[in-house]
Amino acid sequence: MRPPIETDLLKTFVTIVETQSFTRTGDRLHRTQPAISMQIRRLEEALGKEVFDRTKRQIQLTREGEVLLHYARRILSLSDEAMSRIGQVGLSGIVRIGTSDDYANILLPEILQRFAQTHAGVQVDIVCDNGVAIERRLKDGLIDLALVACRGTVPEQELIRTEELVWIAASAAQARSRPLPLAVFPEGCVCRATMAEALDAAGRDWRIGFSSDNIGAIHAAVRSGLGISAVERSLVPAGVRILDQAEGLPRLAPVHLCLKLNPASASPVLAALADEIRIGLAPAPLCYEPQAHHV
Repeated sequence: MRPPIETDLLKTFVTIVETQSFTRTGDRLHRTQPAISMQIRRLEEALGKEVFDRTKRQIQLTREGEVLLHYARRILSLSDEAMSRIGQVGLSGIVRIGTSDDYANILLPEILQRFAQTHAGVQVDIVCDNGVAIERRLKDGLIDLALVACRGTVPEQELIRTEELVWIAASAAQARSRPLPLAVFPEGCVCRATMAEALDAAGRDWRIGFSSDNIGAIHAAVRSGLGISAVERSLVPAGVRILDQAEGLPRLAPVHLCLKLNPASASPVLAALADEIRIGLAPAPLCYEPQAHHV
């Protein structure tokens, strides 16, 4: 079995690919060009393969080099992430989160548990309200961070992931009710507005059958048949069924899960919690698995 490859060699390799120059790589990594060349020789000896095509005048990867680049970037990214997370241990202070009741009860518990394990000195305060009220609190400086559902175009730096909204009910028969009873959060909820707009556009009569600011109560209302509702597909509770267009309900526009920070609250504590939330809620990456390429 070959020994593991040093991350320092992988960093040099990736930097050469990015800069397209051994000389510029040396300048960036504060090493001489001969030292950079020696590291690549050590890397190739460890692999038993050449990573650069030396028959070309420009920097060009061999087939094995292309495979290595994919894994090298993943390894270096995980290394940086680990060092960043470990380096934050020992932080203290208070951070105030604003979010909806469903996100607080379903999405955040495990994330906050992991955060508390490495940041025992940080106090986390959570305020639950609808998205409109939470964003107002953020603007007024009453909270440091907002985790909210958004519609339309959102800034890339705020977007965590995009969620499909689906209709849920106790039975398919409920979709035929006239007017259609809805179980919803109070005004200001993105999902409530999305449901209303879709039904209006489809010409369906509807009414509010049940309203609460508590997600557990809304789920109970749906399960008991008091109304149907819409939730992110990843948040569908047990004991309900997902309804589709075949049952006469309109398609719902997706929503975006967004993390918004108060610039005036910038601190290592806020940055650490924001990173934990982004990592915990990020969509699973699409992994490219090279075929028939072996290093």
